[in-house]
Amino acid sequence: MSERETFEEEKHTIERLVAQGYRICSVREHLEGAHVTWEHPDLPGENVEQHVGTAAGRKWFSHILIRQLQTR
Repeated sequence: MSERETFEEEKHTIERLVAQGYRICSVREHLEGAHVTWEHPDLPGENVEQHVGTAAGRKWFSHILIRQLQTR
């Protein structure tokens, strides 16, 4: 799968989680990308972990995180 296709899948997953009301609660960066943990305010303890491996995907969730922090 090309890098562009991988990014599109990552972006789709991020957008779906945001649409469902999930918020980023932690990010662990490493050499192979990042692990993003999402939590839903109405479902305590039910977290979703996502691996984001592309640079464009990491930029995209960073954009979401900045937006999320501005609306607090």
